[in-house]
Amino acid sequence: MRVGPFLCLLLLSLAAPAAAGEQADLFEVLQADGRFRTLVAALERADRVALLQGEGPLTLFAPTDEAFAALPEATRRGLFAEGGKAALQRVLAHHLLAARVSSKDLLATSSAATVAGTRLPIRLRVGEARVTQADIPCRNGILHVIDRVLLPPAKASPAAATASSAEALQILYAAIQRGTPLFNQGDIPGCATVYDEAAAKVLGTEGALPAWDRMRLAAVRAEPHADAAAQAWALRGAFDRILARGAFKPRLEAALPAAFPGPSPLGRIVRKRYPASRVARAPGSKSFWGLFNHIKKHGVRMTTPVVETLDSKGQVDGMAFLYEKPDQGTTGVHGDVTVADVAPRTVLSLAMLGERTEALLRAAQALMKARLTAEGLEAVGAWRVLRYHGPAVPAARRVWELQVALRP
Repeated sequence: MRVGPFLCLLLLSLAAPAAAGEQADLFEVLQADGRFRTLVAALERADRVALLQGEGPLTLFAPTDEAFAALPEATRRGLFAEGGKAALQRVLAHHLLAARVSSKDLLATSSAATVAGTRLPIRLRVGEARVTQADIPCRNGILHVIDRVLLPPAKASPAAATASSAEALQILYAAIQRGTPLFNQGDIPGCATVYDEAAAKVLGTEGALPAWDRMRLAAVRAEPHADAAAQAWALRGAFDRILARGAFKPRLEAALPAAFPGPSPLGRIVRKRYPASRVARAPGSKSFWGLFNHIKKHGVRMTTPVVETLDSKGQVDGMAFLYEKPDQGTTGVHGDVTVADVAPRTVLSLAMLGERTEALLRAAQALMKARLTAEGLEAVGAWRVLRYHGPAVPAARRVWELQVALRP
């Protein structure tokens, strides 16, 4: 997005000087500033103070007391009513980004993902709000003062989300059908416009795309392009990847353990419940063959997935094979392999397609951490990756799933 020098000067004039706020977290800055009494009360009522006290980086668009007062009476009363806690939590999360976005970044951004799983359109305004003061520094992020409360779009039901997903794929397919002839006939700007309008339409419908696809498509649409041809090619590549993932059906190389759920829908963050299981574990990132020889020796068939635990840096520090049944064989230590029982657990999970790279793993973790924050969930234990395919399967067709257990 291009802006004139007047807006640049305006934003610079609104920017707050670096001060003691850099030593305080976002919530402490709100408490110390007399303009945000209603927002502070809302955060406390919704049990969302911890959202603003985490490590960050975070960006908060903070509505003033006057902004809350300008809400329709029925809306304000409903949010603060006894049964309005869930709605209030979602509204508050809709004002928070899991990244540090300064006023300079806002000028080059068309939209941003919030920790509520929604998107905020950003052009000369943030949604329908005007930024009245920008770049207030905090220990764990940055704060922008806004003059309106941002209300998130209506949340789709699971059935509606499923219908929207099918409709989104149809919209992208139809855009390709319309745009390709335009491009081939030399109307490259027309093709780029068709693609951009389709991207805007699916991004404007909450739940239409899995969280991962939504994030990647928004990033492609927001990035600067040298010309219409570059824009058209970038959007077409994003469409092709989304359509390919939507049509992909994984074929597992081995059976799942008893009562185990299969791979999750690609790119969509979901909660999953796993039953009690028996596993053979070994430390290190190269323990596959040691585990394989163990199960072969003890007459245990190979199952899928293979489970890899990650250390704090995202590196594999252990591996586990799942027994077919939780009462199969016996627990105990066998050299470098330990057979142990695992209690039932609920996890937050994100399934991905393709080669697992360090960059993709970090991005997937960031997306899931934002969901944990938005829903007020607490992760326990190490992150893990479930691998559903061996090295013989082409990298582009491998499914892997990032998971973290949730506190009951």
